[in-house]
Formats: sequence, C-alpha cells, structure tokens
Amino acid sequence: MSKTNETRVTAQDAVTQSLLQTFQTLGMFAPKDVQPDTIELEPGVTAQFHVRALPDAEFRKLWSDGDRAKLIAATICDEDGRTVMTEKQAGQLKPRVAARFQEIALKHAGFGEAAEVIQEEAGND
Repeated sequence: MSKTNETRVTAQDAVTQSLLQTFQTLGMFAPKDVQPDTIELEPGVTAQFHVRALPDAEFRKLWSDGDRAKLIAATICDEDGRTVMTEKQAGQLKPRVAARFQEIALKHAGFGEAAEVIQEEAGND
C-alpha cells in the first residue's frame, strides 16, 4: 500500500469518526438508559413507569408487525430496564390505555409533537 492510500484511509477514518462523534453528540443513537414517564389511567390517577427507546432495527421490526402489544411490552419497563408486562398482558389492556402507551412509545422513538418537546428539553432542537 502506498503512503497516499494509507493517508486516505486515515483521513477517511477521521471523517467517519468525526461523523460518529457528531451523531453521538446530537443524540442520534437510541439511548441505552431508560426514561421516566407517566400515564393518566383515569382522571386524577396517574402511574409512573419507564420507557426504553428502541434502536431503529428493533423498532422497525415491531412496527412492521403492526402489533401494538409487542411495542408496549418491548418499551414499557421499570427503572432498571426490565419489562413490566408480557405481550399477552399488553394485549389485554383497555384500548384507550394501550393507545396511550403506544403514543408514549412513539414519543420516545422520536415521533410526534411530544417527541419534539423531549428533543428541545435535551438541547437537541
């Protein structure tokens, strides 16, 4: 390998590394930690839980299945990231509650107006 090629590879590595660092700085990767959230179960009654943001490959697979219960079971968790309900249990939720959990999962995946608020609060606007 010539010195020129070695320099190009090194320069390309620097550009790639810089791009990855930029992505990390801007929060472009799914966070490894879980985020707290709340849900209103009925007027005046809320419950706190945590949400695990999914990486794109996992999110797309769950979303393509079209099964809201799978999405809920994969994302709603405790503060240590452990699931709090199975897919079967998530499938037995009342539709209004399941729809709200889906909205929350999508918010933490970066979709919708609520996701924009999260990004602004994190300084990623």
